[in-house]
Parts: sequence; structure tokens; C-alpha cells
Amino acid sequence: MRLIASIAAAAALLSMGAAAPALAQNTVKIGAIGPLSGPAAASGIAMRKSWEFAAKEVNDAGGLTVDGKSKKIELIFEDSQSRPEIGVSAAQKLLTRDNVDILVGELFHSHVTLAIMELAPAFPKIFFTGQPVSQEIAKKIASDPKKYGNYWKFSFNSDAYADTTFQTTEWLIKDGKVKAPNKTFGFIAEETDYSKSNIEFMRKLFEPAGWKMTGQELVPIGNADFFPQLSKLRAAPPDVLISIFTSPNAGAALVKQMKEQGVKPFHFAIFYPTLREFITGAGPAGENIVYSPLLFDPENNKEHKSLSDKMKPFLGLEPSGDHAFGYCNGAVLFDVIKRAASTEVKKMNEAFAATDFKCTLGRWVFNLDNHSPKVGADYFAVPAAQIQGGTQRAIWPSSVATSDYKPQ
Repeated sequence: MRLIASIAAAAALLSMGAAAPALAQNTVKIGAIGPLSGPAAASGIAMRKSWEFAAKEVNDAGGLTVDGKSKKIELIFEDSQSRPEIGVSAAQKLLTRDNVDILVGELFHSHVTLAIMELAPAFPKIFFTGQPVSQEIAKKIASDPKKYGNYWKFSFNSDAYADTTFQTTEWLIKDGKVKAPNKTFGFIAEETDYSKSNIEFMRKLFEPAGWKMTGQELVPIGNADFFPQLSKLRAAPPDVLISIFTSPNAGAALVKQMKEQGVKPFHFAIFYPTLREFITGAGPAGENIVYSPLLFDPENNKEHKSLSDKMKPFLGLEPSGDHAFGYCNGAVLFDVIKRAASTEVKKMNEAFAATDFKCTLGRWVFNLDNHSPKVGADYFAVPAAQIQGGTQRAIWPSSVATSDYKPQ
């Protein structure tokens, strides 16, 4: 509450300076905030590089026509360090000192996004997000459209992760591939709004189906010592363990320590196995872990491979899911600006509402009540996958599966 109050006070003061008309400029200035240092820096840096690539494509093609003039895209990045108060300070700097036309806040973290959202009422600008999935973001927008009506959410909501986790687990049990005699489940997760939102929606699916939660262990972002949590698991082992981290190092530490201590529930992970750094850091301990989402699969998807080949020379490395996500993140926003032909809030809100944009990872159509994208086979799918032989393989649903499940 103290952080929210200080944000509101700062926003009131800053908005006094924001009311003055902006000087004419030859660029569309977009400010973006993400974790460029700290435990989630790998994802933040990947998002930054992919936005730069997407902007370069548009600029090389002549830019965008805005208010009747051809303008190039200018990107300004700030580091949130994965901390809400740092993210808010960065947003204040971008909105006032840099006077950006549009703010992307945040590129990666839900808890930082939720803090930045409190600045929105004071600034007549469009706010956009990157990877944050917390349902709380969408709830805020839906509950108070007057206050948060200029905020648009690029990524799916937490309930999509929950649905994939639940349906995949039930499918594997029904097929006799996973045993869950006690129908118990537990969590080890980072202590963020991202994790808490995921846990909330997973419980809403598992518990009505007769499952019992045995425990919920929350740790700081980047935590690397799981001995206390694993000791509790050994004392009351759940049939299914669900782990949720944004830091690949935390995930690698967890699976290594689980292997060392002989903790062997069916393990379903959220997000971190998508990162190359996790696969490298975990080594054999990460083999056969089941996770979601596998949004980018250039090895088995021709369209994904085409994007990978296109981005690789610019990046100087093999593109990851973060890179692909960031590319589509930028592409959707640039399409909105193009159709609005303006950065004026009313015109951009109308363009967002009319969006039907196909990018490599899916089709973006926004729900008008909460400004988040529609999810499903016709829109934006959220598959489950497994690491097999050090590579990522989709295993659910069958329509996108590239391999069968292998026992953990």
C-alpha cells in the first residue's frame, strides 16, 4: 500500500509537467522497461534485442505514417532490475524527461507491471505490456476501465497456464503414464504476483476435481537453496509438484537439488524450462521435465524456423522463445500505430480494439473487457512440452505434439 500511495503522489506531481504539448519530433518514441540486470536479465535482454530487430524492420522499410508524416521508431530502454520501485522510477523518467509517446511497462514481470499501472491515470498515453501473464493485470483493467483504459496486455492470462497444467496432468494420468494415487499437489514458486496468480487459478481447477494441495512454498526471485523446501516435500511428498520461476538459475538449482535428494514427484514447471540457460545449467537433471509454454519451436515448425533464420544474423545467436515473443510484441504494437496513423490515445485505443494480427506465435485479437488477447486453437495456443535429449518437444495437445511423453 505504501508503494501504491507513493506512486499516486508522484504521478500527480509529474502529470503537471506532462500536460504541456510535446514538441514536434521526427520519431515515434517508445519507452520500454524490463529486467536488464538481475536474476531475469537473460529474458529482459532478449526482449530488448528482439524489439530492436522488429523496429529495424519497420525503419528499414521507411517507418510509419503518423499524423500525416513519415516517422521512424525510436526505442528507449530502462532497467527495472526486477523490482517494482525501480520500474516505477524508470517509467516516470520515460514519461516525463524522455516524453515518450507510448510506454511498454513492463516487458517481463507482472509484479513490476502492476506497480507501473498506477501511473497510467496521470498520463494521456498508451501503455502496453510484454510477457506479464498475471490475471491481476486484466482484472484491474476490467474493474476500472476509466482508470486503466489506456493499458493493453500483450500476453495471455494466468488461467491459460492453469488450464494447460491441469489438462496435461489429467491426460497423462488417464493414459496411465503418470501415477497420482493420492491426488495431491504442491507448489514451489518465486514470491511474485506472477506466481501467486498462477497458483490461484491452478487451485481453482485441481481442487474441484478432487485434488488436495499439500503445500505452497514461496521463495525470493533468484533463490538457489531449496533444502528447506525439499525437506518438507520429503516429509509429505505430493503426487504432483508444480514449480514456477522466471529465473533459469533458480529452476536449474531446484531440479539439481531434487535429483541429489531423491525427491521424485511428477514435476510440471512453468516458464523457466523455455530458457536456453535452464537447459544448459540443469544438464541431465532437467531431462524429461514437463513444462509450459512451448511457444517457439523452430526445430519442428517451418514458420518458426523462418523467423529464427531471419533474426539470427542480427542477434548473433540462435533465437529463443523470448526473442520470438519480443518480436511479435513489437510487431503487434507497430501494426496498431500503423492502422491508427497516430499515437493519440483515442485513435490507438480504437486500433487496439480492432486488432486481428497474425504473427509467428499466433493470432492477436483482444478481449475488449480486459484488454488481453484471446486464447485457443484459433488464436494463441499455450502447449505443454517436455525436455527430451536436451531439446524441447511439444507433447500436448495432440494437434501440436511432436513427441510422446517420456517417463520422468
